[in-house]
Amino acid sequence: MAFVGFKNTHNNAIYVNPAQVLYVSAFEEDVTIIAYAVADAGGKPVVSHVRGSADFVQHKLGGAAVR
Repeated sequence: MAFVGFKNTHNNAIYVNPAQVLYVSAFEEDVTIIAYAVADAGGKPVVSHVRGSADFVQHKLGGAAVR
């Protein structure tokens, strides 16, 4: 599996395992929410806010090479 790199809204690099992505949703212009198939203490999915449109993020996640 290949990890995909993004910049979060604090300009830090994060790496996402596409196999663990539950959903991708637009948050605001050029900011997207990535929700993971991991729950927090309250039972809600863990999320990251990343730079880029939802279409861009989905395309980048879909283009990850599976190893």
